[in-house]
Amino acid sequence: MRMRFIADMMLGRLARWLRLYGYDTLYGIEDDDEIIEVAQKEGRVILTKDVALAERAERLGVKAFLLHSNSLEGQVEELKRLGVQFGELFPANARCPKCNGPIKAVPKETVKGKVPPRVYENYNEFYVCQNCGQIYWPGKQWREMLKMDKKLRGQ
Repeated sequence: MRMRFIADMMLGRLARWLRLYGYDTLYGIEDDDEIIEVAQKEGRVILTKDVALAERAERLGVKAFLLHSNSLEGQVEELKRLGVQFGELFPANARCPKCNGPIKAVPKETVKGKVPPRVYENYNEFYVCQNCGQIYWPGKQWREMLKMDKKLRGQ
């Protein structure tokens, strides 16, 4: 079974990237007590840069990864050393970077009128978050993500 995470408020960018790699990653909870409670209840690993939060979680028997790097690349390297694998990027098993919902490929016709006409004309590949309805396609942002993916995976 894949690790599931809950990231503290200092790790928003990392949380979004973990989602793109298919990791169920909660983000947006500000209260440390609530982070620990949710991690305990749902069997999630806490990702944090906060030493006190990491130590408290460990004392309570909740697994926590204390990250030291301020850069996304450094944080990914730390997670790799902790056994987190970064395989195929979006859309294979991706989760929505916005809400953490599962993303599924959809027929082009289903997004007609929901994306700009030019996007509809120029692309044939579309994905929709099953939770928030966000629509994705392989445009400019996608190409930028793929460049960062290569950097993160050391290719």
